[in-house]
Amino acid sequence: MGPLFARLPGPHEFVYLAGEIECDAAPGVSNIYPGPYLCYYDLPSQDQVADAHDLVLNFIEDEGPFDGVIGFSQGAALASSLILRRAKDITAEPLFQIAVLICASLPFDLDAPPIVVDKAPGGRLRFLDSDASGAPSEISQSSVGAQSIIQEFHAQGYSGLLEDGMRVLRRYHPKMPSAGLKPNMGIPTVNIVGQKDPYRQQGLWLAEMGGPMGTVIIDHGAGHEVARDTTAVRKMSRAAQDTIEKIKFQC
Repeated sequence: MGPLFARLPGPHEFVYLAGEIECDAAPGVSNIYPGPYLCYYDLPSQDQVADAHDLVLNFIEDEGPFDGVIGFSQGAALASSLILRRAKDITAEPLFQIAVLICASLPFDLDAPPIVVDKAPGGRLRFLDSDASGAPSEISQSSVGAQSIIQEFHAQGYSGLLEDGMRVLRRYHPKMPSAGLKPNMGIPTVNIVGQKDPYRQQGLWLAEMGGPMGTVIIDHGAGHEVARDTTAVRKMSRAAQDTIEKIKFQC
């Protein structure tokens, strides 16, 4: 984040909040800085994501308020999850006035009926849908959010970490309502994606959930990383500063 922060004209104060769960380094990260490595959740279970929400909300209460949020990867997804959830309450003030989201995956939705893990003897996994009452049933093949989560569990090797009865969360999606509402961030966002990032499409879907004051999309051309080359940093910082100025003008 350093090169991006250095190019943003001040005065800005940056406050950092790390996750509390120790985890393995993401691909390529160990070549940049040593551990320990921390994340906000290592499984998208209801309990872990709810705890991550509480971590951020308590931090805002103790140290905030904050004008904006900048997040990378899981941090960007967590920030988006919090913003989208707050935006469902039209009587509540937004948590932030602006969000800069770098290489975000689609955020998890605490308000959607979860997917229930059914672990048969011998370790075979079955994933069950649940309705608003929590009653499980065979999962629908047409359920976009649920099917994408199941595919990720198998692709990323999470299957061995799942416990019988565990409730895992769906992701927000621009074509899937949440609590009966079309997902909308409600604030201006800068969505930075990477041409070679495996989560690029998820980042673009997240941009479709931007607020009425506009969404800016920047492709830094690299992978799942905060690009450091001069051209990319200049593009990212200009988009962020232009959006900050828009907010200042609105105020």
